[in-house]
Amino acid sequence: MTTKGMNQSRRSLLKRGLWLTAGAVGVGAGAGAGAKLAGDERETTLRVDGRNFRLQIQDRLPGERLRVGDRGVVYGELLDTSGGAFGTFYGSRVAVESTPGSLVADGALESHTFRLPAGTILGIGSHVEGESVFSIIGGTGAYAGARGSYSSSQRLREQGGDGTAEFVLNLTA
Repeated sequence: MTTKGMNQSRRSLLKRGLWLTAGAVGVGAGAGAGAKLAGDERETTLRVDGRNFRLQIQDRLPGERLRVGDRGVVYGELLDTSGGAFGTFYGSRVAVESTPGSLVADGALESHTFRLPAGTILGIGSHVEGESVFSIIGGTGAYAGARGSYSSSQRLREQGGDGTAEFVLNLTA
């Protein structure tokens, strides 16, 4: 098979995987979004909720103020539209100050992995209180070659939240 044929097969597989997963988690559930054909590419919006989101930082107690440079991990369960466990979320973060000179670690640089039945989606970006936007930098399985962006709202228990999260992923295949 030629390189061009392999790329077309991979693109076809990615498109099928995106549609399959979109149907499983509910395309744009509650967000009024959908998928559309854009030339030879498809844009798919996935809404994924999370529960049991936790933050672990070595030598820090829950609720203790973070210091610039603190490194930690975030993890939790991803849910389908019926509220059942659908996948897992893993992230790493480094605490930063969002306003230079503030001396308060109120933001973070983060990398994310969404582990789903059809493969993984990888993202990276910066987090500040509330909702943040991240870049999709790739994936595996049905998401190989995925790109796009997603919004993230995480309410970590260790920072006073209820352990829930919402993600709205805008994928292009």
